[in-house]
Amino acid sequence: MHPQVHQGPLKEPDVTLNYETIFQHFLSSEFYVEPALVNDKDALSVTFEAAEKLVSIIHICTDELFQLPQFYLKNYKAYGSLAHVLPSSFYDEYGYICVNHLDSVSVNFERPELAFEESIRRHIKLLKSQLENPDFNQMELKREFLTNWQKSAEYLYDSGSKYLFCSSNGDDCQKLELYSPFSRRSKFSIPASFVALPSNGESAAIAEYFGKEKRTPRANCLCFVIPLEEVDTSFPQTESELKLWLADALARVSESTKKIIKTELWGPRVKEFWLVLNLPTPSGKSWFGIRLFRDEKKPFPNTFEKMSGWKASLFHVDSYNRERLMPRSGAESTLADKHVLLVGCGSVGSELAHKLGAAGVGEIDISDTDIFTPSNTYRHTLDQSSIYQFKSTSVAKQLMKKYPWVKATGQLYSLLSLRKKELLSLYDLIIVAVGNPTHERLFHEYISESGIKTPAIYTWLEGYGVGGHAVLSVPNKSGCLRCAYVEPETGARGLASNLNFLTEDQDIVKNHAGCGEMFIPYGAVSSTQTAVMAADLGIRFLNKQVTSSTKVSWKGDGADAVREGLKFTPRSNNFQASLEKHPLLHPLCDTCNSIDGNEYQHGSMRIRIPSSIERQLSSYRQISPNMTEAAGLLIGFNKSSGETCIHQLTTPKETDTRHRAHFKLDAQAHQQEVDAAFKGSDHMLGYLGTWHTHPQDFPEPSMPDITDWQTHNKENHERQLFFIVVGRLKIAVYTVMDDKIIELKPTNPEACSNA
Repeated sequence: MHPQVHQGPLKEPDVTLNYETIFQHFLSSEFYVEPALVNDKDALSVTFEAAEKLVSIIHICTDELFQLPQFYLKNYKAYGSLAHVLPSSFYDEYGYICVNHLDSVSVNFERPELAFEESIRRHIKLLKSQLENPDFNQMELKREFLTNWQKSAEYLYDSGSKYLFCSSNGDDCQKLELYSPFSRRSKFSIPASFVALPSNGESAAIAEYFGKEKRTPRANCLCFVIPLEEVDTSFPQTESELKLWLADALARVSESTKKIIKTELWGPRVKEFWLVLNLPTPSGKSWFGIRLFRDEKKPFPNTFEKMSGWKASLFHVDSYNRERLMPRSGAESTLADKHVLLVGCGSVGSELAHKLGAAGVGEIDISDTDIFTPSNTYRHTLDQSSIYQFKSTSVAKQLMKKYPWVKATGQLYSLLSLRKKELLSLYDLIIVAVGNPTHERLFHEYISESGIKTPAIYTWLEGYGVGGHAVLSVPNKSGCLRCAYVEPETGARGLASNLNFLTEDQDIVKNHAGCGEMFIPYGAVSSTQTAVMAADLGIRFLNKQVTSSTKVSWKGDGADAVREGLKFTPRSNNFQASLEKHPLLHPLCDTCNSIDGNEYQHGSMRIRIPSSIERQLSSYRQISPNMTEAAGLLIGFNKSSGETCIHQLTTPKETDTRHRAHFKLDAQAHQQEVDAAFKGSDHMLGYLGTWHTHPQDFPEPSMPDITDWQTHNKENHERQLFFIVVGRLKIAVYTVMDDKIIELKPTNPEACSNA
């Protein structure tokens, strides 16, 4: 069954432009506009002066204005070759003028006269630039070479509109093997087109992509790539002009190209020469083809005179060159040498595989033991041809068929069976999309304990369109998968992720036919959203745009979950950071956060300063006379045990005011860091107070310090604040209680010396 294609006219809208109103508008304008008639059709004519000539452009009246009005250049052939002016298929004497993308401009259709005014202004500006500045016109002719070539010489293309897909090794001189089409179903499809592949060095992936095994080599022909240098921009419109143009273009090639042509092109005697030409232009390489053919074998006709016995025609060339095609279609050539292991090929994993392939990842190994069944149809990339086939091998074939330079392999291994250090170390990135938290945590434990350096992304989605998550765990960087499983209240290692939006121990799984048909309800949009998010994280890591352990989530509206009576986590209620990337590190993760450092205490009040924070503070000590005071804010959290922990500091900014004995913070710049920490930690981290240095061995708070602390304390009465003063030999910690300044004493005084 094929999709229906409806053709033929639909009911036309009852819209008619009032050209009388438009014409009246121009009676008092800067432009000379008058009514005209073109092929018995009403038109508007605009006349202006350019290069000491009167130039006329014509607009054919239309019923509706859905883009900027189009104009044609009258007697366009009289001006020679003009860039952006093409022969019209409907009006012989008029050249179609291409002014940007007319339909990309938002048109004021309620005031059509203004749209005409803008369009006329653009057309006149373009034509004046070209007529009065020949150098500019030549540059634009080269920039738009291929468009002008195809339009001007359209009658020289073969009647069968031969199309050639060319996969050359670059754009230098080289012989290619030409293969005939193996299907006539659609003349512009790859099966129905000619294919030219390198004589040597062709990749197996490219050969398979173009179906080489189904094709037969073109007999009695030679296909050759020729890089051109300078060409005549007077485009040929007859066969004789085409031969003359070709002879002239070949005479202008570089000396090195001439030597190769003489050696490899002039000698062979064949019936057909397929010349695949490329020309550098300001907008990139233009590829096009000229075919010379006759009924008997002859050597290449290297002059215009020798071409007299040959017929000449054009063919379309689509260059399948990696360096050209990948950036043009959105892939990144920097990923071509990357090797990724994707474990899990379900609804999320299959989409992930395609996004990685589309991004340009060169090698993708897909591992999954599952089989594609009809119940997977509406949330998977596979179609009916893969029913009851292994998902991993089927998706790998999909990738190889769609993306020419991707090497994809399907494997039948579970996540836990892949715990082999030598194997996992081969990859640049591992992506796990199995949706099994127990297996994911066991796999992560193995990676951590084995010292494997390969980073891993773990991604999953929740039922009912509630949301999805991805975490990137980079070895030897702060933040790991365990950070996503810390119990926020106790700091213990949990069994459910703290990123989830649905609380644990709820009955989310559905089944339609017993245990064999159990599934989590979600739609293809949810799985695709999760896959795109995880792929973006992976691609940014491979491109070194993300270098540290990172978490990212997206959140849906949860309406279906509400109807099911499901309960949401506090994170879900507070979450407002969809698709934002934040540090994965959890302040309570016992793996990523050491318990070293020093504790300061006053009564039951305790605050811990980790050694890393103490070292950071000590780096700002005013140990020389020319050092100015440094200051910042304290960011941390309160444990359920009552202990306060400093997690990070804001550090001096260029916009702070700093002197030897006083400072003034750029409050906004520092507050932005506090806000980011608060948001990225799901509201766990917050403002705890301030720190600054003193040019003293054993610092004492000054009166401005005391006044400032008391003010801060009153403004933040809902939390206990702390204030650190860093001296040359001592770090002092203070707080405010009952409007009094209290110093907290270190529980280990000897360890707290800066000396």
